[in-house]
Amino acid sequence: MSDMVTSGAYPLRRTPTQDRASRQVERILDAACAEVVERGYDAASTSGIAKRAEIAVGSVYRYFPDKRSLIQAIERRNQARYTEAVSERLADVSSWRAAVDVTLDTFREMHRTDPGFKAVVLSGLGDPELESKPGEFDDQHAGEFAELLAARFGARDSRDFRLAVTLSIAMGESLAHLADRLSADEAEYVLDQGRPVLYNLLAPHLPA
Repeated sequence: MSDMVTSGAYPLRRTPTQDRASRQVERILDAACAEVVERGYDAASTSGIAKRAEIAVGSVYRYFPDKRSLIQAIERRNQARYTEAVSERLADVSSWRAAVDVTLDTFREMHRTDPGFKAVVLSGLGDPELESKPGEFDDQHAGEFAELLAARFGARDSRDFRLAVTLSIAMGESLAHLADRLSADEAEYVLDQGRPVLYNLLAPHLPA
């Protein structure tokens, strides 16, 4: 039986019981992001992460048994941060197309500026073995966005609508990843061409 437990958003070997311990977990995750971004996932080491976090290696293993569990925790933290940022920005949107733009632009912004997103991409988290359930993060985002579109903009909920939202989320993330590799002009072109595709996927399920 696994000795991993879940504390908040992160799968941990041991649950932090004090604020100081929680801060230490955050410091470990920040150090892991820096280590993976600088050295790559394969070259990153637990000892290097501990050194960056200015703690003993044993303190890393206290919460995370291996690099995979660290990357899982980083991805879960990314998801929590992304969800919070999107929720705040969606509060003021007045159209469903603007809501689509918010989800895409927020993901791209965080992918460009948050080391956690870069660390996950470099680690190859696309490998389903690194997720406790393949696709769980995209599924969660798609479910939340589908509910928002139905509640605020009158989307007609159905199986096809849910699939269209899931596809639009996956395509939006792919657009953001691609744009991040291009020059500014090329990125703008890709996003300008991609946005109408996302709109067209969802338009049949929303009022004109």
